[in-house]
Amino acid sequence: MSNVATNSEKEKSTIFETILSSPGMNEKCKINLVLSRQNIILLSRLIETGLLSGKNVFEDEIINVLSKESLEEMKAIHEEVLKRGNLVEFYQKLKLI
Repeated sequence: MSNVATNSEKEKSTIFETILSSPGMNEKCKINLVLSRQNIILLSRLIETGLLSGKNVFEDEIINVLSKESLEEMKAIHEEVLKRGNLVEFYQKLKLI
């Protein structure tokens, strides 16, 4: 049964990788977000612990196929939302608790 699951996971990964590398998927899109500072901190923490922790062991097939460039873009988003929310210092102090 685990062999079937492994094949299914490989197929999903292949499909997601194909979709993510399709024409136009690297095209930049402008997104305007209005978030509370609470949600900025939560989003930043989710990005940091989920993608930037360095562990890079995910059970999700889409995240498993992210390129290094995509991870770098997520890091930039993480930094930018904290900066725009005027929360960089606060977030760093919060992490020290």
